[in-house]
This record gives sequence, structure tokens and C-alpha cells, in this order.
Amino acid sequence: MRKKTVGIIGGAVLIAALGVSVFFLLQTQPAQESSDNSSSTALDSEEESIVLTQQDANDVISIDIANSTGSFQVVRTAEAKEDENATFAIAGWEDLSMDSTIWTLANNTASMNADGIVEEDCADLEKFGLDDANAVQVEMHFADGSSYAFRIGDVASNAEETYFATADSDTVYTVKTSYLSNFKKSDVDFVSKTILKAPESEDAYPIVQKFTLDRKDMDYQIELDYDETSQNEDTMAGTASSHLMVSPVSAYLNVDRSTPVITGMFGLTAEKVVTPHPSDADLQQTGLDDPYGVATMVCDDGNTYVLRFGEKFKEASQDSSTETVYYYVYLEGVDVIYQVSEENLVWATTTPTDLASKLMFGTYVWDVGELDVVVDDVELRFNVSGSDSDDAVVTKNGETTESERYRQFYSFLLNTTAETVELNGNTTGKLLAEIHLVTQNGSLEQDFKFYEMDNFTCLITKDGQSAYTCRKSYIDTLLHNMEIYDTDEEFTTNWS
Repeated sequence: MRKKTVGIIGGAVLIAALGVSVFFLLQTQPAQESSDNSSSTALDSEEESIVLTQQDANDVISIDIANSTGSFQVVRTAEAKEDENATFAIAGWEDLSMDSTIWTLANNTASMNADGIVEEDCADLEKFGLDDANAVQVEMHFADGSSYAFRIGDVASNAEETYFATADSDTVYTVKTSYLSNFKKSDVDFVSKTILKAPESEDAYPIVQKFTLDRKDMDYQIELDYDETSQNEDTMAGTASSHLMVSPVSAYLNVDRSTPVITGMFGLTAEKVVTPHPSDADLQQTGLDDPYGVATMVCDDGNTYVLRFGEKFKEASQDSSTETVYYYVYLEGVDVIYQVSEENLVWATTTPTDLASKLMFGTYVWDVGELDVVVDDVELRFNVSGSDSDDAVVTKNGETTESERYRQFYSFLLNTTAETVELNGNTTGKLLAEIHLVTQNGSLEQDFKFYEMDNFTCLITKDGQSAYTCRKSYIDTLLHNMEIYDTDEEFTTNWS
């Protein structure tokens, strides 16, 4: 009876052992041979992770990486401080800003656990992508002189795990893919795509004293200068922009359209890094030795930023369904060629018309000292003294006039809007009107003349230079308002 019982138990154990063996044979097949999306089951309990290495990421001094893109080394550029981790860079590019993902190489693997063992003493590493021809080879070096080398293989079928083996063993483990995926990137992928870092807060931005833009499709330079009076509350200029266009024409700026042009280099991000430390041949090949355009930003903190960009080119999407326009870009002082989309490179396409405000007048009503308006044979010549409506004294053609009536008329003039910027207008047409303005302190003098271009359009010159166009109906409205000045009739403030 005892022998029979022992035999039954032994048979049961044998059957169970065979069942377990079959189970693990099925579960330890590599991802590409699996018929479902379940992860490989480890020989060890899934509840127990396997310690592979236990070091401090801040003690990593270098990492040697060889993958399908080539071989490169990551080096520690600064040791950890009390409240900051160590910093790393690609060897040879220590002068360049790195992407934050470079920290993950040390942080994810200096101290690392495996989720489980797939196969011990594996005789066919190729099926896991861990053979010499396919594996990513990594060796980490630590400050204490020790090192840890390992191989990274294919992603398992569930995508959440990747096959892994140490350099001196053929035991195949699974490790979280998120820990290992960045080792498959190229060295260029770790260079920051941020071309010029933005200040941390709005208050930290420097004042852009001068911005210039030169481009091969323009026979003029766009220059936008900081308006020192923009911070003077007493001036109360008529535009929100703190800058003025001084070339190719003097004009107020549209704040929404001009701000990205003036300060847009801060925070400018590339689609990709093309070539760190480019050679002269690289610059020539990308057209950056003789650039299509150059944007220059001069700041009050002593820094000047010069951004060069080449001719535009197109790249198709991966499925070839769309094309995107790009430019090669190089910021002097940052030795990298970047690729930037046309959408982000506003300087490649902006024009004076895009930047200029349609408002022609911006002087505060009580800053005006002299105002002369002439249409045909009708003339209104104003002289103003005083700093506000309470103490202002206004004369019209030598006689006192109510300051409020003058304010209403000047408010109409403030609404004078241009249609377009016109740099090469012909002044041979009939002179229709002239407006001349001088401020009380003499700091600003402006002279606008309106010339007939056709039955519907006027050319406007500013200080003798072709500047804008406007609708001819504006002149009719201006003359009407001049003629009703001495009445109680409300001024017309729009024209078709």
C-alpha cells in the first residue's frame, strides 16, 4: 500500500513538472514568435523584481553607447550639487545645450531592476535581438572606478518590456522599455532643439533696443527700434507696441504681429538638430554661408543675437500625404545647424505691411503743439498749449476754439488708417490733402501728403517718402469734417 501511494505521488509530481516545463517553453518565446500580445512570464515570481545594479546616477562619469546609428560617449560635465543632479553631455559637444532626456540614460539604469528572467544561458540570443550584430551595447563607468556593461535587444510583444542581458552573461531578462528606449537614439537626438532659451519670466526679458531683418527678396532692411517714450505714462502714445518701424518706412507697429518678430528668437525651437559643430562645407551645403536671410536682435543687456537662415525646402510626411516647408537655421554663438518649420520662422516671410499698424497718428492729443490740415482750399491750422483738457488753450486759424471740439476733431484724425504699406509709390498724381503735426516739446514732427493714384486710392507720403495707401473716400470724409468744424454737427468717423 505504501509503495502504491508513493508511486501515485511520484507520478503526480512528474506530470506537474512536465506541465510546468511546457508552460515555460511556451512563455519564453521571443516577441516576434508570440501569437498574442501578452508579456513574457519570468521564471522568477512576477512579484519579485531582480536587482541588476545599484548605483547612484549622480556617480556616473561616462556612458559608452553603440547602437544602429553609431557609437558615442556621454560624459558627466558637472557633479551633483545639494539641490541639483549631475549634468551630462555628448562627448565633444560639451559646449552645446543638451535635451533633458540625456539625464535618463544614467538615472534609469545606474540603479536598475529586471521584471523577470526569460531564459537562462540562452543559446540563441539573435531571436531576442541580443546578439552582437543587433544589440545596443552600453557600458556605464562610475566614480568609484567600477563599470557595468549590458546589452539591449528587441521590444517584447507587449511593448512595455524590452529584452536585456548583461555583457558577461547570456541570461535574458525583461526590463521596462521606458528605462531603455533612449539608448537607441542617435547622439544628435540628445542635443537640445531649443535654439535660444527663453527667460524664465516675462519680467526677465531684456529690452530689444533694435531689431533688423535683411532678406534676399527685399531690397531694403526692416528696422524696428525701441521707443524710449513708450514707458512714459505722460506721453500716452496711440499704439500698444513699445517699438517703432524706422525702415523701410516710419510707422507705428501692430503689437500682435510685431512682437513675435522682435522677441521671437527667445524660445525658438527647431524641428530637429541637423549638424552640431558644422564644417564650412556643411554651412555651404545648407546655404548658411551666404544666407537667404539674417535677423539681428540687439538687447539692452549687452547681448546681440544673429540668426541666419537659408533657402526654404520641403519635406514630405512619413506617409507622403503632406509636405512641410522648412529652413536651415544657424544662431551665431551656438555652433549647430537646425531645421525649423516656416510656421516657426516668422522672419522668413514677414513684410513691412504685416508689421505696420494701420494707424498713422499716435501722438496724444495734448502733446500736439501745431496741427495743420489742408484739403483743396480749406485750411485748419491749430496751435495748442497745455497738458490736459482742463488747462489746454487751442486756437484755430488764429482764433480761440473750444478745446473739446478740437479734441473731437483730433480723435477723428487718430482713426486715420492706411490700407497697405507702399514703398515705391508714384507722387505724380494730384495732391489732394496735407496734414502736418509738431509736438509741443518739438521731439516729433510729421508731414503727410495724400496723392491721387486712381479713382479709388490715394498714395500717402510720410516726411517726403512713399509710405502707405488709403481709400480716396477718406479725403472726402476729412473735407466734410473740416467744413462742419464750426457747427454742432458730429464728426463722421468712418468712410467706405
